[in-house]
Amino acid sequence: MTEKIYQNDPYCREGTAHITAKENRNGRWQIRLDRTIFYPEGGGQPADHGFINSCPLRELAVAEDDIVHVLDSDPGQDKVQLELDWQRRYDHMQQHTAQHLLSQVLLRLFKAATLSFAIGPEHASIEIGRAGLNEQEIMAVEAECARLVFANLPIRVFASEDVSTLSLRKPPKLQGVIRVVEIEDFDQSACGGTHLKSSAEIGLLKIIKTDRVRANIRLYYVAGLRALGDYQRKHETMARIQHAITLPLTEIPAQVEKLLAEKDDLRRELKKIQRRELEKEIELLASVSEPWVIREFSGLDSVDMRFFAVALINLGKHVLAYTQDPQKYIVIGRGQGSLDLRLISAQIFSILGGKGGGRENLLEGRGRDFIKIPEVISLLQTSLS
Repeated sequence: MTEKIYQNDPYCREGTAHITAKENRNGRWQIRLDRTIFYPEGGGQPADHGFINSCPLRELAVAEDDIVHVLDSDPGQDKVQLELDWQRRYDHMQQHTAQHLLSQVLLRLFKAATLSFAIGPEHASIEIGRAGLNEQEIMAVEAECARLVFANLPIRVFASEDVSTLSLRKPPKLQGVIRVVEIEDFDQSACGGTHLKSSAEIGLLKIIKTDRVRANIRLYYVAGLRALGDYQRKHETMARIQHAITLPLTEIPAQVEKLLAEKDDLRRELKKIQRRELEKEIELLASVSEPWVIREFSGLDSVDMRFFAVALINLGKHVLAYTQDPQKYIVIGRGQGSLDLRLISAQIFSILGGKGGGRENLLEGRGRDFIKIPEVISLLQTSLS
């Protein structure tokens, strides 16, 4: 059985151990040790990273009472050196302890039980048994969490086999002796994860967004150094916006909303102008006897390009219209004859390195290699002649 040092001393960053078994499977070494500092994935907390004899730890697995350490190479000796990725471990400890605090606060304030928990690479999340939380309620939760963080509540871990003597936040999944994580005078939870020594080490807990999940709500939060990083990024962003807009911080949201509304108005006006110009161009092309119209646009969307092509098709013109800005898009139309363009669609979009389709007299789609437009034109002129 592997001695799990992380259960009693989650702050242990390095140590030594003896190999009790090793096996090469599919080019990787599966190592069992008499003791380990590495926490395997479980309970919403990701697995640790680190090194064994300088070999990167690729994976951790639980096999009965053993922890299996997966490496790319054979560590070689009986006695090995263990080195933990401490930054990752401490981050997980901050997020996990913050979850215990947050879950109890939600239970006490709103009788909202935590249904699931996960630590992701950017944020942690919990799903709670409640349909939603408004901004005022979220601020109340954050304020209560901050009060408890600043209270510097001691956190201890102990084993118990008598659940009746405990005040667990929810019933344990296992029977018999359970491992309990206790935030003094506030929360007791059955948990196998790694945790901080006190609530003060959480530093800060910030709820950054919420999502509906069926009839429940999922809260996304950051704690500790993640919260600091989140604040630094947002502060830098706001400082740049404030420098560009040159208004007090409190006036920026209203000004941004005003600028976005003006942008939408200008976009709509531009669309009207573009449509009028297209109509003028269509009228001019209608008076020309040339059966082919080949036109490159800039900044025109697919809707207006389709309008241009269909109008000319109805006038008996063959059309090839394309744009490379904002994206590479092409519209092809047959104004005369009976050729079904779908018969050559695959060949056209193969030349352009893209995908598209349509109906018998109109094709449209995207491509990557518009330098080959002349090849498409040649193919069309040969096919439609």
